[in-house]
Amino acid sequence: MLKYVFDTNVFITLQRIQPIDLYPSVWEKISELMEEGYVISSHEVFDEITVGDDELVLWVKTREKYFVLSSEDIQQEVREILKSHRELVEGGKKKNSADPFVIAVAKQCGGKVVTTETLAGKDQPPKIPNVCSVMQIACIDFVSFQREMKLKF
Repeated sequence: MLKYVFDTNVFITLQRIQPIDLYPSVWEKISELMEEGYVISSHEVFDEITVGDDELVLWVKTREKYFVLSSEDIQQEVREILKSHRELVEGGKKKNSADPFVIAVAKQCGGKVVTTETLAGKDQPPKIPNVCSVMQIACIDFVSFQREMKLKF
């Protein structure tokens, strides 16, 4: 079964444009896909989301088991990613330490990364799609994810 590893920004963007209280069917479907094993994320994404205090935090906290804890293999993979892509967590104004973990989880499970990020330009720090491309890890946006899963709301 192909797993989709969600980046923090997918959850946050979805909450902004399709809030849980107004679009419960969207969030119920994502929850179902988590229960079925299709959608996972890294525990670092869980940590980034739970810093807030909105409805998304409550939703995520009841689904913590779908946010993969960093095993030794994942931590080793993160070290390898950061050897050649240190700017992923240090570049620009970005303070996003979950990115290499999202990529590492996808690599470990042979899954696809789902993110709202787009490729960084030539003179910009790399983003998730840049690193995924180098590492030959599939990386798609949320709309592509919905199409692949044949989701309709």
